[in-house]
Amino acid sequence: MKGLFDLGIAWEWEYDFDFVNLIVQKCEERNLTVFHISVENFENLFKAIQKGDVNFLAYFDRASDIDEGFAKLNLLLDSRGVYVINRYNEMLRASDKATMHLELLNAGVNLPFTVILPPFDDEPNYEIDRSIFDRVGVPFIIKPSSETGGGTGVKIGNSIEDITEARKEFPYDKYLIQEIIRPLYIGEDKAWFRAFYILDEILICWWDSEMKVYRSVKEEEILKYGLCEIKDIMRKIKNVCKLDFFSSEITLGISNGVKKFIAIDYVNEVPDMRLKSKAFDGVPDEIVQKIAQRIADFVASLK
Repeated sequence: MKGLFDLGIAWEWEYDFDFVNLIVQKCEERNLTVFHISVENFENLFKAIQKGDVNFLAYFDRASDIDEGFAKLNLLLDSRGVYVINRYNEMLRASDKATMHLELLNAGVNLPFTVILPPFDDEPNYEIDRSIFDRVGVPFIIKPSSETGGGTGVKIGNSIEDITEARKEFPYDKYLIQEIIRPLYIGEDKAWFRAFYILDEILICWWDSEMKVYRSVKEEEILKYGLCEIKDIMRKIKNVCKLDFFSSEITLGISNGVKKFIAIDYVNEVPDMRLKSKAFDGVPDEIVQKIAQRIADFVASLK
């Protein structure tokens, strides 16, 4: 096993097949070489990279959130000067919603009113001031800071007792208590969006948070409805999280009596990229195509 490949892609989730296949297709159209990295070839590949027999111009990590071995590969390649699309330490930091909340606030991003609580293991008898309900409202969102993939651990709360019980589910994690932001409407559509940041390009979709259905935002809609601010928010989030590829949920709502665009799900560092043509709640195919094309174009620019 020897050679310098243009792009290495590590992936483990079976539903990433179509996304990865599109990236490979776009790379082949540009005469770029792609190396698939999986659990099956990981051990031999890791040794070959350590020996200097194999290397990449760029590496795209879709697996280190699931398998610790891939985290080590991410760090190794980064140390060898490979351009890593989503470096491991930055993904780890971005996955901490409490950290992101504080840093995004400092960066001027509108966020739901939030109270951050320490881990239950650290302070099991932490006293919550009931006056927070005057600002956070009732009901409210209770979510763990890190253990929230796919909505895991996210609950609706109505009392301090609800908060106390929720903190026990992941006792080692911080918890966020957040006001519920209800989206306004733009025409007949809920003003709730999911935006993708990919290597300096921003793509926006309408997103029905209840039905879990996407629809691409058209260029004329961006101008007609003043959605350029969403792109500004995504750039601010990028400057904080430092990732090359992520998604965020942003809505037009009212917080503290003011109408504004508000980031709800700050940073999804490993977005679900199932295609809409294959899954009801998938990402529009044309958006996935554009993301794959952007990755191929970027890798080509490194040559």
